[in-house]
Amino acid sequence: MKIRRYYVRDMKEGMLRIREELGSEAVIIQSRRVRTKGFKGLFAPRKLEITAAVENPPAQIIPENPYQEQFEKKVQQDLGELRTMINRLVTRQSIPDDMQDNERKELKKWRLQLERQELYDELIQEFMDEIKGSLSGEIQLTEEIIGLLLRKKMRRRFRTAPEKGAAVQVFVGPTGVGKTTTLAKLAARYALYQGERVGIITIDHYRIGAVEQLRTYADITGLPLEVVMTPKELTCALEKLSGCQRILVDTAGRSTLNHTHIQEMSNYLQNLPPAEIFMVVSATTKSQDLRLICENFKCMNYNRIIFTKLDETNTYGVLLNGIYLTGLPVIYLTTGQNVPDDICLADIEKMCALILGEDD
Repeated sequence: MKIRRYYVRDMKEGMLRIREELGSEAVIIQSRRVRTKGFKGLFAPRKLEITAAVENPPAQIIPENPYQEQFEKKVQQDLGELRTMINRLVTRQSIPDDMQDNERKELKKWRLQLERQELYDELIQEFMDEIKGSLSGEIQLTEEIIGLLLRKKMRRRFRTAPEKGAAVQVFVGPTGVGKTTTLAKLAARYALYQGERVGIITIDHYRIGAVEQLRTYADITGLPLEVVMTPKELTCALEKLSGCQRILVDTAGRSTLNHTHIQEMSNYLQNLPPAEIFMVVSATTKSQDLRLICENFKCMNYNRIIFTKLDETNTYGVLLNGIYLTGLPVIYLTTGQNVPDDICLADIEKMCALILGEDD
């Protein structure tokens, strides 16, 4: 009699190896799940241990251990009884399937969380596929482990960058996203907290009260303000403020679907010196609308993203969707109307926590 022990992922793989090595006459004596070696014993994958025996092994198989004779005799005596258990043992193939059902159940919980956060379907599927692949062979799968893996993979997708410190910063985007308020927050931050000489330019002469709103901020902080009506005047305004360490340019919000108005606004920016051009997007933006915004404002040549109004929603998938669509880093997040306080540098851990529902 020949007895062999196999360590495999599932019963299907075990049966294939048994037939290849011991032949079709082999029977399964025992099967159980055992822990294999892992890093410090943590998250070590479990394997299916199968003990199989055959009375007349194929000629090419040579007994490995002659000292197992007594053990083999005992097994042979019990072989008749064990044969009656074959069907029952074979049905244990269903155990991995049940456990896979549990895995799917745990994965489904996180899928639903990402769907509630309105993450794009292709991103959700990417995360789910990667997690399933990394857990091949695992049977002990918990919601916590999946959450840790999901955070790790999401962290790799997010992009941030340090403040660049560009002399010219421009704020573009659709209507009502908070460009002017965001500019005021940063202007006050640079002037009051960092002691910089800051100048402000506004091209937003379309919206009623826009100039007055920005002039109020400028008067409070004591910063110079230039109002621009044409692209040529923008060049002149930049020259007037050349003594400033930082010049912030506010633009008029444009309807995402009005290509003519967007192109008209982009004409102002054609002759700018090297600048940080922030696409300002509200966190309340619908996922499908975000696609239009990112595409239709490309002519503005934006190279950074700011997400505003995080305090007005509990759905944060837009944070990762924006990076996914543009490949650009998020620099700032705003969380309210208070100037200059309700703004902070984007933090990957914070954004992951918001999407995963882990933020307090």
